[in-house]
Amino acid sequence: MTRQEASQYLRDKMNEHGLIDWSVRLNQNPDSKFLGLCSYKDKCIILSAHHIDIHPTEDVKNTILHEIAHALVGPGFAHGPTWEAKAREVGCDNTLPCSNLTLDPHIIDAIRSGADVEVTFDTQVIRTPKYTVTRLQDKCNVCGKVAKMASESIMTMPGDDQPDMKFITLECGHMMVKYIPKGTPFHTFQMGGDPTCQHTWNKNHCILCNRYKPYDFQVEGMKFLEAGLSMQKGAACFDEMGLGKTIQAGGVIYFNQQTLSPTLWIVKSALKYQTSSFILYWMGDEHVPQVVNTSKDWLIPGLKHYIIGYDMLVPKSRTLKNGTKVNSGFDITQFDRVGIKCVVLDECQQIKNVDSSRTQMVRRVVRDRKVIPLSGTPWNNRGSELFPVFNMMDPVKFNSAEAFRRRWVDTYYVGAYEKEAGIRNIPAFKEYTKDLCIRRERTEVLPELPLVNRTKLNVVMTEQEESTYDAAVDEFVKWYEAQAADLGGMAIIAAMAKMRRIVALAKIPATLEYVSEFIEDTDRKICIFAHHKDVQEILYTELKEKYGNEMPVFQFVAGGDVNETQHKFNTAPRAILVASQLAAGEGLNLQTCCDCVMHERQWNPGKEEQCEGRFIRIGSTAQSVSAVYAHLEGLTTTDPQLDAIVARKRIQFHALHNKGEATKWNEDAIMKELAASIVNAHNAKKNRKIVAKGA
Repeated sequence: MTRQEASQYLRDKMNEHGLIDWSVRLNQNPDSKFLGLCSYKDKCIILSAHHIDIHPTEDVKNTILHEIAHALVGPGFAHGPTWEAKAREVGCDNTLPCSNLTLDPHIIDAIRSGADVEVTFDTQVIRTPKYTVTRLQDKCNVCGKVAKMASESIMTMPGDDQPDMKFITLECGHMMVKYIPKGTPFHTFQMGGDPTCQHTWNKNHCILCNRYKPYDFQVEGMKFLEAGLSMQKGAACFDEMGLGKTIQAGGVIYFNQQTLSPTLWIVKSALKYQTSSFILYWMGDEHVPQVVNTSKDWLIPGLKHYIIGYDMLVPKSRTLKNGTKVNSGFDITQFDRVGIKCVVLDECQQIKNVDSSRTQMVRRVVRDRKVIPLSGTPWNNRGSELFPVFNMMDPVKFNSAEAFRRRWVDTYYVGAYEKEAGIRNIPAFKEYTKDLCIRRERTEVLPELPLVNRTKLNVVMTEQEESTYDAAVDEFVKWYEAQAADLGGMAIIAAMAKMRRIVALAKIPATLEYVSEFIEDTDRKICIFAHHKDVQEILYTELKEKYGNEMPVFQFVAGGDVNETQHKFNTAPRAILVASQLAAGEGLNLQTCCDCVMHERQWNPGKEEQCEGRFIRIGSTAQSVSAVYAHLEGLTTTDPQLDAIVARKRIQFHALHNKGEATKWNEDAIMKELAASIVNAHNAKKNRKIVAKGA
């Protein structure tokens, strides 16, 4: 019986016996000894997750009925005649007092290390459990024993067409041989632009056709991941935030489709659309992914990519006030049906707890498949948080959670209690894991990055937001088409005000999510630039409430004290600043920061560039600025239309002028072109709807 099945069985029995207002909880603490527990105060029945994992279905059901009888008779009856009668009435055939979960330590370690534990019983006067640990993914192919590494060595072969070989000697005495490929043309992995163009590259960007290619360090990362995937079940990229981990994973998959496709991307729910956009932009239309949005979605066979959120993997069950049962949780057997070969775990710190249901479900998905974990911060507080992903990548090296903790995790004492700290003997750990993970920090690759490294944070509207926005666009188009005289830029700006504000509000959740990841993944400062006052206020209030106790959160608006704001921001070790794009575009010196989010687009891109210039000042602590542009997708939204215009004009400028010159923007001309492109896109969208309706 799985944890999901046990929880559902308990929920059903509660409903059957009128305990509708009671809740179900799973206890994942391996040190807890109870099989089941009835909490009268909380109106909750708690089950041990480990008990469910290793005991026969009938024993689990008996425990559930045992605790339901406690809930029905109420406190004060213990295991007396009243409780015993109720237990037999609800179907419990074991009315002995509540027993304890007394597992041998090596059995608990096996469960926490991702092993399968089979339980059988020797039938005597008293049933005595006998446990057998089986591992489906880390056995010696010769003798069938658990594959534990004793030593390893690599033989480098000459030439780019001959793969290197890795020899792994196991504790059982047998040897495993892995082949490491070479010569994959990762440098040809490119996005957009004209493939026939005689490219003129500015770092990774062609200034003639707007094509992008990976940086050299990203190509090296792709080679590393490919080698790691050939040697073990997985390889990880732990590069610092903003260095393109997703691009590196995508490049490996693109050039190894035979062995890694179809691919499942497991991401944070807020990043599903961002991942989908990356796949389409870099891999092309033939790689169009399916985004799983509900637990009832049916996977379409034959696709190369599927995207799902971590939260959808964990089954949930709840009962509405009217008694209706609502179940959620995706049927992971569908991944077998469509033939998933590789799993990308984006932000893999989501499975840092070996005992959590989320980790258990991800293990079930990853089993017998290749895995590519990605994270800028694979562990936050305790070194043992690294074990789940390393165990998934190489269960031969990392076959025991307890052994990992003893060997690699530092500890300290608070009074009589032992606490976990980080990794001990970091140089030795890096050497031991050098084939499994790669990490580069921003300072290591700065020479490859441009002075301002602009990236997109792709966002999509909800249905309600899209409906509101479409109505505003329709209103604008009617106004635009009714104008007989030549329109000026200021008139267009005023008419677009409603559309602009809807776009800004729709992007707030994505920007807040990005800032949360940034704070979690780095120890740097960050600025968020916005245009509308109410949008600035919402961003500031949310960030102040969430991070105000950890670091200072500042807000800079028109009329603010420039000297005071920049002094406090620059002298703080870490800080967040929400600023008006117009007010902060001049006079503010933020040379201790190099990261910003452009939450809203300015009609004059020169104002955005002025905001980026706040960090490139005398005394700057960084050689490159990272500017993330929140980008709302949609045929008629202002962001894609303006982005296309600005990109084209930047290319034209670079082709005509020297690199050192500042771009001069004609706001009036940009607004006219933007208005015309939105009107054309709106009419094209309306015509397609008419054709589709007629068909």
